[in-house]
Amino acid sequence: MARSNLVAGTAVAISIAVLVLPRIFPICTGLGAGGKPMVCHYTFQAEFIIGLLALIVSGSLFVLRTSEARQWSGFLLVLLGISVVVLPQAWAIGLCPHASGACHKTAFFINIGGSLLALTGGWAAWQAYNQQKKSEDAVFEVKKSDVL
Repeated sequence: MARSNLVAGTAVAISIAVLVLPRIFPICTGLGAGGKPMVCHYTFQAEFIIGLLALIVSGSLFVLRTSEARQWSGFLLVLLGISVVVLPQAWAIGLCPHASGACHKTAFFINIGGSLLALTGGWAAWQAYNQQKKSEDAVFEVKKSDVL
């Protein structure tokens, strides 16, 4: 149980970091053509929503007790982490065209956070899978001893 709380705490910390990073390393505030915000503004708005979802899912790891639910939550964290990494890519929403902008520095740290979130989600899913296998093996051993 202590390991599952460690995984959940790590996932919560990374999710909070993904939420706070655009405040620590602010994105550019420039305006694009026609006075509209630049593309990076929309990217980090989507990052905020995904980070909020990741915080909710990682917080749920503290209260979920069944292995299946913890596996699915871990898998969902993997998908959310991958989404965090994909959004700043040019083929997704993208960033500002100038490579020296503040949004590129923020995206660098967001990519690290998203990768760590995906790895933590995989860790949570793997740990829940191992826990499920141990409980199934224990049930099988009890059934086997009842027969003999």
